[in-house]
Amino acid sequence: MQLDMTSERLKLEYAALAAFFSYKQFQLDMDKLIFAVQTNSKKVYTIKVDLTGGFPYSVPSVFIMTPKPLLTWDGHSMLEPSHSMHTLQGENGCVRVCHYGQIDWVPNVSLYQVIVKVRIWLEMYEVHLKTGRPLDYYLTSAEQ
Repeated sequence: MQLDMTSERLKLEYAALAAFFSYKQFQLDMDKLIFAVQTNSKKVYTIKVDLTGGFPYSVPSVFIMTPKPLLTWDGHSMLEPSHSMHTLQGENGCVRVCHYGQIDWVPNVSLYQVIVKVRIWLEMYEVHLKTGRPLDYYLTSAEQ
């Protein structure tokens, strides 16, 4: 059963997030999910999942809101799309994370699943900061 982003779907998404995370970690409404992700290194990132582009039938855009700006290990901007870093065109100084490709997206993918993929991206980003290796050294995508 496919649900549009209705109040019913919003309640389901909220319940799934609340089952695994503290209510203090996220704010969810019909337009966006704002989420605080703490990595294994204890660094906290704020992410925004934009739900205005047709979610759940389209892949939602995910942005790293803080810290800003997010830079590569050698201090370069990550706002431009990069296949090797798994990023799309950033907006308003925020890096846009590639988490699901269009080919992999189905409407029953939950926001919880999106958050898990972004958390993995963040962990690999922190490894990149230590090693200088691009994220695709650690991550794979359907396009490869």
